[in-house]
Amino acid sequence: MPNYIRIHVKLLGVKPKLWRRFLLRESTTFANLHLAIQDACGWEDCHLYMFRARKGRSVIASIPTDGWGDSDPDARVVKVSSILDAKNKGSCLYEYDFGDGWLHEVTCEGIEEHSEQFGRRLLDGAGTFPPEDCGGAPGYARCVAAVTGRGWAKWGSEQERREQVEWLGNWRPDSFESEKVRKHFGG
Repeated sequence: MPNYIRIHVKLLGVKPKLWRRFLLRESTTFANLHLAIQDACGWEDCHLYMFRARKGRSVIASIPTDGWGDSDPDARVVKVSSILDAKNKGSCLYEYDFGDGWLHEVTCEGIEEHSEQFGRRLLDGAGTFPPEDCGGAPGYARCVAAVTGRGWAKWGSEQERREQVEWLGNWRPDSFESEKVRKHFGG
């Protein structure tokens, strides 16, 4: 029977708490973990990323540099199980979009055996992750204020709020559309 790593991903620096829990094959790489986080969280995979150790912040894995600049460990090669193991229930940091600076805490909650085989499976989550390019944690707070109307006065005029809401479309901070995310996530 195949083994799966149960992963918990939490976005740091925002309120309300935004998180996802999913299963990945134990043999998966950090590149696959990156794609799973992108799909589970609704990110669009249009920015750079890296995984770093919690202590010391050394780079664990990132996108390949293809010969330019310093070379970090290639996320397509480094196995997740080399860092996030069942004994220590290890954790690391995942940074996405170096401009907005989205920092995620990624934790191994354990290893599970399943009789069926699948690539990955979304288990649970809370909230809607921020829209791309909204300006980091302060921009996310502005988006929440625009949609809810609470605390908007510090961000701008009512006209600016309407424009922000129009830009956000149907984005809502408190919804976790698990079936929609699961369909996109696969598994």
